[in-house]
Amino acid sequence: MMEIDRSCARLKPFPLWLAPGISTANAWTFMLANFAVIGTLAFLNVAQSYILTEHLKLAKDIQGTVSGDLAFWNEIIIILLASPFGILADRIGRRPIVVGALFSIAAGFVIYAFATTVGMLTIGRIIYAVGAAAGAGMVATIGADYPQEVSRGKMIGISSVMNALGIVVLSALLGQLPAFLTKDGMDPVDAGTWMMLITAGFCVLVALVLQIGLKGGVPAIHGQTERVPLSQLLKVGFSAMRNPRIALSYAAAFTSRGDLVVVGVFVSLWAVQAGTAMGLETSEAQKRGVQVFAISQTMALLWSPVMGWLMDKVNRVTAIAIAMVLASIGYLSTMFLKSPIEGAGMIVFIILAIGQVSALITSQGLIGQESPPKERGAVVGMFTLWGGVGILFATWAGGRLFDSWAPYAPFVIMGVANIILLVAAVIIRIKSPGLNVKSTPPIG
Repeated sequence: MMEIDRSCARLKPFPLWLAPGISTANAWTFMLANFAVIGTLAFLNVAQSYILTEHLKLAKDIQGTVSGDLAFWNEIIIILLASPFGILADRIGRRPIVVGALFSIAAGFVIYAFATTVGMLTIGRIIYAVGAAAGAGMVATIGADYPQEVSRGKMIGISSVMNALGIVVLSALLGQLPAFLTKDGMDPVDAGTWMMLITAGFCVLVALVLQIGLKGGVPAIHGQTERVPLSQLLKVGFSAMRNPRIALSYAAAFTSRGDLVVVGVFVSLWAVQAGTAMGLETSEAQKRGVQVFAISQTMALLWSPVMGWLMDKVNRVTAIAIAMVLASIGYLSTMFLKSPIEGAGMIVFIILAIGQVSALITSQGLIGQESPPKERGAVVGMFTLWGGVGILFATWAGGRLFDSWAPYAPFVIMGVANIILLVAAVIIRIKSPGLNVKSTPPIG
């Protein structure tokens, strides 16, 4: 049974106890970071199909490959920088890195707003990717720092709600801007430019709030602030894989982050292509795709606290296995769809979104439980790196299969990856289950 340190703050009204030195203001600012960082990272993938169609006028039969290649370069940067940012966070603190990340993300949106070639988009995507590497890694790291162990699942569940809320709200509001603006007579290219510039301004505003509200400095471990030597931090991300549950977490990051980008990139692209083939304008086709995406992510939002609660009731390896079952069903069901905006598309993508968010939550929970506190930044950085490898595979292969095989191909390959991970989770649960979590009853 894990004990609660009741001298620390509690994130009211939730039975979520915070680590020593963390205030409720710090925790709520962290929730804003979840909303903004993950929401804007997902939104670029949703908006990109509009830029490719209206700004660059690319032929449909190469849009899948171009989308996959842009995401490929994005993940190359994340793979190169994820661990260094984790190491740097253990030396200078989390706050300056996540604030800088949002400025870099904003710069990427500005370049996208005025891009006229694939080369310009690639430059914008690389600058954006520096922010993505820092931002995603720091959100995961701060989420591991802020709760007591007894509340880790609840913290991930609530922060995942904020992730999903950010994805839904930003996609619903910003993703439908072109349809709204062109309806009032604005040129489609100008409408796309304003969509991207408004998003960049939002990122800058949030960065300023995070600078004020997040806890500064290097996290204290057991009352000490001693820093681990840099040479040791460089080794820890790889050496941690000797723990089979950390290895499983890395593999779960491979599928769960690959899942998230596949949904963002290829649902919107599939919707735009299917919608324009039906005779819709690009802005209207994107609007319908955004609606499917937003509703499915809303259901993921509602499911997130359920998965967070479940994680505090069962062994966290078991939780990953449950998540893989849900994700596999959702992803493989896309084989039976003609398009995401017709027929049973909404139902399939709701199941898919629930599985995807379950995989993301459970992988974060297990890595948070198993990573050594003093070396957490490096281990979570490696966790993020493996997520980047997953996206690298999913987008490079998925983009080409989208064009050459079928629009559902990227989803099918991730479904197969989830089935493989399910088998691995069952084996590890039997042979090396680790900590059995028992949650303390809620506080009245």
